[in-house]
Amino acid sequence: MNSNIKKPSKKLLVLLAIILTSITILQVCGNEKDTVLVESGSYIGIVTDVVEPAHELYVKLTNDSSLVRLNFSSETTLTKNGETVPFGELKKDSKVEVKLERMEEKMNPISVKILEK
Repeated sequence: MNSNIKKPSKKLLVLLAIILTSITILQVCGNEKDTVLVESGSYIGIVTDVVEPAHELYVKLTNDSSLVRLNFSSETTLTKNGETVPFGELKKDSKVEVKLERMEEKMNPISVKILEK
């Protein structure tokens, strides 16, 4: 075996780990969407993004093109054709009707009705 080949030092491995972690954090933060808070009420919109593990939904409202971020809670109802459906039924570009309650710095979805797609 060739003894001239050196193993990577711990400092190099730590530096590499820090760089990779930093890149990952920058990518996640860079994907932050520019959302707004709206008044409580019912709105029609188009789903622009569905984050299934977090039960998070982004909807572009048709009345003024505002983008709202909705985090489902255990009380949020999701229906399609009058029947309750699982979160997985939400798809990008679906037309939805959302009933929202504004709570301080976030929108609380009371109900989401899938209208099309």
